[in-house]
Amino acid sequence: MSKFLDLLRSGEDIDCDLIIGGVDMPASFVWNGDSKITDYGVEKYKAIMESKYTKLPNGNIEIHCDDDKLGESFCWAAAGHIGTSEYTRIFGED
Repeated sequence: MSKFLDLLRSGEDIDCDLIIGGVDMPASFVWNGDSKITDYGVEKYKAIMESKYTKLPNGNIEIHCDDDKLGESFCWAAAGHIGTSEYTRIFGED
């Protein structure tokens, strides 16, 4: 089982719900081969990025990180529900 950051950097397309800290996250997670996360984003969400994960039979992903509040912040950010400048700091330029 590898870390969630390894999955993000694998180039695999992802479109599912995430479970972090045993909690279903409030926004679906979409990631594709063109998606990226900056060093700032990796550091900001370090606990999630370094956590192991499990792909569930229903296609969703459970990230084995106890910090559901950080998970919620990450999911909202990935869905674009944050300011443009912070989004760019986390995920880079398009």
